[in-house]
Amino acid sequence: MNGPKPEWYDKLKSGPFTRKTFTIDDIYRIEQKTAESAQGGRVRKLIILKRRRTLPVLAAVFLCVAAAAFLFRGELEPAVTKAWSGFVKPTEPPQATVPPLQQETGTFYLKGDAAVVSEPKAFGDEETETTVNSENAVTVLEIRNGFAKIGEKRWIPEWYLNKDADKRLKEVRLSQFLRERPIVTMTAPYYGVIMQDVSFSLYPGEPKPSGGVLKYGRVVEVIRDYRDWVCVNVFSYDGRKYAGDKWVPKENVGVYDSSVAQEGLLKERVEALSSSGTPAYLHPGARIVIEGEADGFYMIRSQSAYTAKISKSDFLPNPFLGLDRKEDTDPQWHFYQEEMLNRYEDFAKTRTDDSLKGLEPIDIFRYYVMASEKGDWETVYALLIKGSDYATPSREEYLSDIGREPDADKQAKQKWDALRKDYTLYQEISGDSAYIVMTKRGSSSPSPEDKQAFSLIRNKAGIWKVSWLPMQ
Repeated sequence: MNGPKPEWYDKLKSGPFTRKTFTIDDIYRIEQKTAESAQGGRVRKLIILKRRRTLPVLAAVFLCVAAAAFLFRGELEPAVTKAWSGFVKPTEPPQATVPPLQQETGTFYLKGDAAVVSEPKAFGDEETETTVNSENAVTVLEIRNGFAKIGEKRWIPEWYLNKDADKRLKEVRLSQFLRERPIVTMTAPYYGVIMQDVSFSLYPGEPKPSGGVLKYGRVVEVIRDYRDWVCVNVFSYDGRKYAGDKWVPKENVGVYDSSVAQEGLLKERVEALSSSGTPAYLHPGARIVIEGEADGFYMIRSQSAYTAKISKSDFLPNPFLGLDRKEDTDPQWHFYQEEMLNRYEDFAKTRTDDSLKGLEPIDIFRYYVMASEKGDWETVYALLIKGSDYATPSREEYLSDIGREPDADKQAKQKWDALRKDYTLYQEISGDSAYIVMTKRGSSSPSPEDKQAFSLIRNKAGIWKVSWLPMQ
């Protein structure tokens, strides 16, 4: 004990405080008051004896605490505050902690345009009626319940986030990444019919479909495409809105055929029964779904949960179409949006390829049919693919040949009328080639004789044009 003293020894002798804060007199005074309070002040001698006996122990404890506080004051400060809470301001009571967000927030590119919903819930009742554009990156604020928050009351399924973008963008330019990424394709809307009962999903490949069941014969409007899946619009008959995208496997959606459709519109007013059994009426134009057939009548249900028996002649297939349709043909043959008719009229005036940018092969096909039925051969020629690789004749040669047939427009109209009456349509795209496939009605497994095809080619500017002699 007589050897050299460490540096902390001299510091310990002076103590951590500039003045004495706990003296012998303080200890004596505390012990005296404690004893008097506990025993009425009648044991003074015992107190003195106890003080003498405990004084060395208390002094040693005090010196140890002081040394620790001096050497480790930063680390011990919270513990001292807690241990001596009677001498400091009490700490605030602990607050309920919020679970941390999953660490997947930031900026992301999307796999495709996605319907935005107001809450992170699969097929809730409230939707925002907007779609987020996938051409630009989005900022994700939070991930919850499989949804990504991209704004106030704006959520999309987490599946749409392209989480491999950062790695890929280190290897290629942004333009190449956007061109090559797996993407949900916007298609020209077309109608299909459910060929096998299926539950719709919130996104392609959802492990357990969270939507309702679409039964055989339900009519759907296909609006987007992703690999082996299609996104569809449907009508609900169970009182729910089903906000959000609705995806089904392609294999469950067949070519629209009015003879297969079990969903449509009511032609005539009929008496029905409500779900409670009270009489009610369904009016023309009510959307209905067929639930059974007996004695030449359909048993139907409406969106209002009514049930009724109607004549088969009062059923008009496809609820997406109005009562004023002229004939029961595949709606794919027609423009059913005024905007597309206006675009066709603009193209017929200018006949420039710029007017065709962004159109699907089936849109170009409709342009071709309409122009040929009108005998507008200048517009027909403007739709054809040009170039030395395609054997398309010059404008002068084409117009000269067609001019030798004075009834060419009537012949074209008769041809297209016959095809409209007997064939349904759908488009197939493979790289820079596309086909409008025409399938004879009622052919569940059509043979080659029951099919025809109209071919198109995408030119170097990315615009779909009609092949020379497209039906051969």
